[in-house]
Amino acid sequence: MEIKQLEYFIVACQKGSFNQAAECLYTTQPNVSKTISALEKELGRKLFERTSRGLQITPYGEAVREYAQIVLKSMSVINAMADHNQGKKFALSTYPSNMIARLLADFYCHWHPKGYVVEHQEGTVEEVSDWVASGISELGIVYIAQKQLKSFQHIMGHKKLVFEPMDVKEACIYVGPNHPHFQKDHISFSELQQLRFMRGVRDYFSLEHHLDHLSLGAISTEQLQFAMYTNSDHATTNLLLHTDLCVLGINFLYSPYQQYQIKALPICDCEPFLAIGFLKREQTVLSEAAQWFLDTFQTIL
Repeated sequence: MEIKQLEYFIVACQKGSFNQAAECLYTTQPNVSKTISALEKELGRKLFERTSRGLQITPYGEAVREYAQIVLKSMSVINAMADHNQGKKFALSTYPSNMIARLLADFYCHWHPKGYVVEHQEGTVEEVSDWVASGISELGIVYIAQKQLKSFQHIMGHKKLVFEPMDVKEACIYVGPNHPHFQKDHISFSELQQLRFMRGVRDYFSLEHHLDHLSLGAISTEQLQFAMYTNSDHATTNLLLHTDLCVLGINFLYSPYQQYQIKALPICDCEPFLAIGFLKREQTVLSEAAQWFLDTFQTIL
C-alpha cells in the first residue's frame, strides 16, 4: 500500500468522481481509476460502487476513509518535522487534554531559554504508542483501564515499549454552565441515559468501550445519546460552554490550570479504574527535559 493510493482515495471520496479527483490531483481519470482499483485489489474489497450518478462509497470504504485520513495527517506531521532545527528537542504524544496543553505552556517557559524546541501530537492510544515506537516521540502519555493493563503491557512489549503507570483516576462527565446538572456535585449511572453526549474518534481504549463493565449493568453504551462526534478540542470546549452537551472524561482538573467554566461531575459508585501513565521505548534513558515534564505532571496528578 502506498501513500499515493490513500491520497487518491481520499480526494475521490471528497469529489464523488474520478474525473473531478483527477483535476484536483493534476493527473488523468484513467490514472486515478487504476490507482484506486489497485488499492481495492490489495485490500480484497470494494471501496466504491461505480454508478451512472458517480461514485458511491461502500460501508467498508467509509471505515477505510477514517483510518486513511489519520495516516495522511500523521504523514503531514512527519514531513513538517523534517523542517525543524536539529538542536535540542522534546517530542511528546498524548491523549487530548487541556491540563496537558497547559503544562506544555509551563514547559516552554522553563525550557525554551535553554534552546529546546517542542513537538507535540494528540491522538488515540494506538496512535500515541505507534509514534513512540517509531521514534517520532520520546514520550507518550496515555490512560488505560486497569483491567486492560496486563494485555496492554503485553502488546506494548511487542512494540519494544514500556508503560509506567503514574496514578489511577475515576471516570466523570464534563459539563458547562448551560448544562441542567451544572450545579450538582455528582451524577449517577442511571442519569447518564437522559443526557446528550459528544464523542471523539473511535478507540478500543476509550471510556465508552468499558461503560457496560463500569456501570455493572445500570446502563450500556447503546443507551447513551450521542448528538455530536468531533475530534476537535476547540469544538468540545465551545460546545461544553455554550450548549447542554456533556462528554465522558477522566476526573482530572488541576485548579491552577483551570481556564474555563467547565465542571467535572464524578459518577457515583465508579471507583478509580483508569491508569494514567507514560510510554517510552525499552532501555531508553529519558532526556532531562522529558524527566522534568514527568515530574511536573506527577505533581499535578
